[in-house]
Formats: sequence, structure tokens, C-alpha cells
Amino acid sequence: MTEQQWRHDRESVTDAILEHTKQFVTPLSTETATSIRLVGTGSYVQHEKRMLITCEHVARVQPMHYRFLDSTNVFAPNGNWTMDEHPIDAAFVPISDSDWEACTHNAAAVPYSRFAKSHAIVERAELLFFRGYSGENAHYGFNEHLTNGSGYCSQVKDVAENAQFFEIFWEPKHTQFTKGISAEACAAVKFEDPAGFSGSLVWNTRFLEVSRQNRKWAPKDAVVTGLLRRWDSDTKSLLVWRVEHLRAWLKAAKNWDTQNL
Repeated sequence: MTEQQWRHDRESVTDAILEHTKQFVTPLSTETATSIRLVGTGSYVQHEKRMLITCEHVARVQPMHYRFLDSTNVFAPNGNWTMDEHPIDAAFVPISDSDWEACTHNAAAVPYSRFAKSHAIVERAELLFFRGYSGENAHYGFNEHLTNGSGYCSQVKDVAENAQFFEIFWEPKHTQFTKGISAEACAAVKFEDPAGFSGSLVWNTRFLEVSRQNRKWAPKDAVVTGLLRRWDSDTKSLLVWRVEHLRAWLKAAKNWDTQNL
């Protein structure tokens, strides 16, 4: 594969999965009497029940609000949060049918079948993707909270992997826009500070894996491979909790199917 072809493929994959995943993601915000601010990113998941999942250090900020794609309505969870502090740092809350059906929207929940059994990529060059909301692209004014989501394809770092985590590159000065991003969006988006991406699901696009099988790749081939936890400024990387540990934690959660649904 030539460098030109590889760049074309990277851009095509990024644009396709960027569009595909926007339905699953929501900004998570909190408010006071005078302002609203972004706290982190959440994702809708269908696992027996519909739920919103994020990091514990995001969910502990209350009150917490979320919204659905293509709707201006804002909701607060009416169920109980299940969360565990570091070193777990994960949280979820049920999303009731009444909230989900309260307005017209284009949100959707990730089927749990699309959570990989474990973090496993065919080679280090495989494209990984996450979509989230950074604080630098969230603004409050005229009684409105405007948040612009952004998505990135990256790769694992060429280092020995930890049993609990893996790292993906985050080097803003090397970020490249795809041809599918409008000039207006390119001028408006900032990507210096990843604060707010915590709680994003990280996807293994499986582009190289599928291509090696002589099949045509599609966004539906992508699987969730981890939960983005934090930014490490020293190593210029984002730390991701491996999906097998997230799955084990969800399975062990005690009050998943309890009240307030």
C-alpha cells in the first residue's frame, strides 16, 4: 500500500465512523445559577436495559445533564448511578423509556454485542477511533450551552501494553483534518486540550483486520475496545481502560436491573 493510498483509507474510515458514531454520544454538563459547563462525554448503550456510560470522575459531578442527537431538550438521569472510584473509574445510569421517548431525536444506543470480548488488534497500525466533547469547544452564552463534538482516528503507542490499559497517541500539533470536514468546521474546532473526552468509548475500527480478509470494510465492523479515562501530558497519550475489564465490571454491578427504570 502506498502512503497516498493509506492516507486516503485513513480519511475514508475516519469520516465514515465519525458519522456512524454521532448517534451514540452525548455531552455531559453541569450547571449553577449563573453558568453551564461541560464535564465529560457519555455514550448510550443497550445492555439488557438502556444506559448511559461514562467515567466515575465525570459522573460524580452533580447535577448532571445529557441530551439526544438533534434535540435541544436537556435531561437529568432519573435513575440511580452505579459507579466505582479509581482504579475502576467507571459509571453508568439507566435511561428511562419516558426520557428516551420524550422528544424527537436521532440518538441510538450501542448494542452490547458490539463490545469486543477483549482489546485485541491485528497489528499496531490498526485504526482506533473515539468521539467526544472537549471543554475548549463548549461555550455558554445567551442562555444556551453550545457543545461541538469531535472525533479522531489514532493508533496504539508502540510500547508494552498494561494488563488494565492501553495508550493511544494524542499529539495536537500532528492532527490532520480529513477532506470530509468543512472549512468552517476546521476553522472553528480546537484540539489543544482533551479535557472533556473522559468517558468516551474507544472503537477498534477493524479496518486493517477486515481488509486482510479481502472484505470491504464498513462502520458496522467496528467494535468497542475500551473506555477513555485520562490524558497523560508526559507521554502525549490518552489512557484507555481495556474493554474486557469494563465488561467484567458491568457484569459484577449489583443494581443494574433494579428500580427507577
